[in-house]
Amino acid sequence: MKKRGTGLVPRNGGWYGVTLTVRDREITDLEVIQKAGLPELREAFPEGRYGVAVDNGSAYLFNLTFPFSDKRRIKLVIGGELEERLPIPVEDLAIDFVETTKGNILAAGIPKSLAEAIAEDKRVRITTVQAVAVLHALRWLNLIYREDFVFIHRNGSAIVIMGFKADRLHYLRQFFHAAGSDSLEEAMAEIAGDRTFDHAAYVMVSDGEDGQATKEYLEGRFNIHIDTPSLRKILKDDSAFDWLWPAIGAALLSCAPRGKLNLTGTGRADLLLYTKTALYASICLACVGLLATGLLFLDYLFKESAYKYLVSEQGRIYRLSFPKSPPVKEPAKMFREKIKLLEREPGSVQAAANPLAVLNEISSRIGPEVDVKVNEFASDEKEFTISGTTTSFASVEKIKTSLSQMKGVSQIEMQNLDLAPGRQVKFKIRGRL
Repeated sequence: MKKRGTGLVPRNGGWYGVTLTVRDREITDLEVIQKAGLPELREAFPEGRYGVAVDNGSAYLFNLTFPFSDKRRIKLVIGGELEERLPIPVEDLAIDFVETTKGNILAAGIPKSLAEAIAEDKRVRITTVQAVAVLHALRWLNLIYREDFVFIHRNGSAIVIMGFKADRLHYLRQFFHAAGSDSLEEAMAEIAGDRTFDHAAYVMVSDGEDGQATKEYLEGRFNIHIDTPSLRKILKDDSAFDWLWPAIGAALLSCAPRGKLNLTGTGRADLLLYTKTALYASICLACVGLLATGLLFLDYLFKESAYKYLVSEQGRIYRLSFPKSPPVKEPAKMFREKIKLLEREPGSVQAAANPLAVLNEISSRIGPEVDVKVNEFASDEKEFTISGTTTSFASVEKIKTSLSQMKGVSQIEMQNLDLAPGRQVKFKIRGRL
């Protein structure tokens, strides 16, 4: 599958752009364009989307390790981690990160003003750092084939050194190296003294003319071999100078930016959670949460107080109703027992000594307008049954209603209801006492 990629990079106060064609791990049709500024360079590439690689000295690079690998969780805490290491407020930077291995991340940040200037053109697919772009290009071209290696990139006076162990970012140094400075030698001495990199391969890419001299000095000083891949030999193009490595990397990243370090566009990390403003907002939310918790606690106290009042009210009403009775634990139960005793007082059905008294109470309840003939009546201490005939179903309903109004009767049931000869209605009713 053939793709067209474009990469833009700043160099020596100007901007360079390259376009290339990618097909089956091969780069062809390389074209280089130079302009004084980024807007002019963009006009030279009116079509297609592109990637941008900013100077090493314009960015901040960090290697962080977390006990977890969830990207959302890392976003929540990375702002606090970086704020302790950065010389400027974290909210002034556009930040993104990628995991090199589980819990191990490479984070980068550039000034927001730079990120916003680059992102003005909606065609930007990815913005990265030149050292990261070069490393991507070397890997894409299979020039780094070992899991243990040290990568050195010099961009002007800014140097980035990355040490990988088992393909995991283990060491990262970023510093400025002026003429006569021993900062590079100190960083290399630190790596040489680390047994982790005893058998590591060394790869260096430099955009300066003294790259070969630096390579030879480091090899002799630390007894190591450093590969310096030549872009001209790899692409077989005399116009491909080694300082174009970052532009090649940016162009390759523009073809497949997903999952890569991206300081603008869709891959840019959301800084809302990292800023001090967000911290203040979180404090306000915490205060609101505490206030809501306090209100819920007060509501609980009020409800508990109301519950205790209602529980004690039963006992108070019981004492007022039965002042001579001793205190009880279950006032509601005692109320029911007292009421049953009252129902057994003279005048109630349950107080009747014999079935005739119950039948007399039934007779007094059924009105004289109801024509009824009682055929059978039976009664004991718990229930009574009465059967007979009447003139209509309406009369049966009146009889049932009258029986249900009797004092001491808890339930009335219709056991049988049928038509009898002579247009009579035959019924049988049971009442529970």
